[in-house]
Amino acid sequence: MVLSKALCFRIKDATMKAIYVQNNQLLAGRVQAGKLIEGEEISVVPNRSLDAKRSPIILGIEEGSQCLSVGMAQQPILQIEHKNIMDLYRSKEESKSFTFYMYNTGLTSRLESAIYPGWFLCSIHEENQPIILTNHPDDSESVIADFYFRQCD
Repeated sequence: MVLSKALCFRIKDATMKAIYVQNNQLLAGRVQAGKLIEGEEISVVPNRSLDAKRSPIILGIEEGSQCLSVGMAQQPILQIEHKNIMDLYRSKEESKSFTFYMYNTGLTSRLESAIYPGWFLCSIHEENQPIILTNHPDDSESVIADFYFRQCD
């Protein structure tokens, strides 16, 4: 099956904080400025150049005009880049820096960086804080690495 457009999801962490974008940064929260946060529409496509059995996906925001990627500073960091999600989808290149392996953990999923194995997307317990990467996804005292995906209406 070839997609003509990206699938659309709203994502919440396991504590039901919605994922949203503010100032070119991905955050997780419930309420901001007294209003309930509905969450960002996240575009999702498979990465067709990697092993489909590992469920490689690319995540986009702003209707897929920007995509999440993982770069390196002192440790892997989450970034938002001006790359069109459908261009990455159609490309024959691996695009590993834009790819996350999706692991189902029951009702939730975990997202592991394809370019930095062992590093997972996560939120922290405090409200309206950035989504980051962790290499300790099971440390539930400090991070939340499980996410709910709900298809957009």
